[in-house]
Amino acid sequence: MKKWLLTVAVISTLTACSASNESKQQAGDTYQKSNVDLPRLNPLASGGVKLPTASTEYQLPQIKVNKDDKVDIRPPSIPLAIIHDSITRFDGERALIAYTSDQQKIYNLKQIERLLKEQNIQYTRENGKLLTDWAATGRSDDLKNTQIRYQIEEVDTEQAAALMVSVLQMKRNETIYTPSITDKQRYASDRLNQLIGELNAAYQKQQQDLSASTTAPIASHIATDTNGRTALILSAPFDAAWEKLGETLPKLGFEIKKDMSARGIRELYYKPLSQKAWQQISSQALPNLGKGSYQMQLAALNKQQSAVVISEEKKSALANEQAQIIYQSLQRLLNQ
Repeated sequence: MKKWLLTVAVISTLTACSASNESKQQAGDTYQKSNVDLPRLNPLASGGVKLPTASTEYQLPQIKVNKDDKVDIRPPSIPLAIIHDSITRFDGERALIAYTSDQQKIYNLKQIERLLKEQNIQYTRENGKLLTDWAATGRSDDLKNTQIRYQIEEVDTEQAAALMVSVLQMKRNETIYTPSITDKQRYASDRLNQLIGELNAAYQKQQQDLSASTTAPIASHIATDTNGRTALILSAPFDAAWEKLGETLPKLGFEIKKDMSARGIRELYYKPLSQKAWQQISSQALPNLGKGSYQMQLAALNKQQSAVVISEEKKSALANEQAQIIYQSLQRLLNQ
């Protein structure tokens, strides 16, 4: 019976301790609960003897301490340089991460919008900035019903780009209050780290998937597109086809001069291979293509197929005979 009562008492104590996050934010000492005032020194009974005047040099000041203030003991969060070639800082209002401009296609405001939609966080766009509605902090050690409105913005130059997050407002139990500098640093940094972390994780997974898919052969067949041009239909999604073509086209003599993956376009420069090098690729005659600029256009047909068209600089389609030779040679290389 005693053991049973002891067990109940222990469980009750643990439940009471873990029921609120307040214990995670406050020190475990008695400083804030103490009501003992600073000691006062009373005049001594001199018994008629004149004593020297007391010096105020070492007199203890009488300070009134507000015992009700709750000090948050959690260490402040900081922006983390999660991605390669990046720097971070908190400037007193905003948590920011700056990175090289070539990484802007991965980390940008459009991708942030996608994440906010996935997290069911409503927002509006004003002057190139995202202003969110009230959203949970996402921290497990926060008091209940704590919500924040964030501002997210992007800046860029020729050499670098940056994403910045700041805290606009905070509220708890529907009462809006002014966040302290520590709060701004903690919550702006947390949100920035969470957004950049998710984008980085998605990018790393995509790279791993592409690395695996580009080594696999891609089946294809020659067809005519909706504009009447000869095209090569690939049995691969856009991303996998884009990477595989980037590896394969130089083997046919097409040097890639510029990538515009968002539009599915590559600017090419063609220099005919030697007769010996061409014979290692194809049994057909060397294509009668002039040395110069060409363009590759890749389009997604559905989730499993894409189509590629190679055209001359003026976007006119290759002559059918030359297109057949190029696409058949491309077929062999893609299928390896």
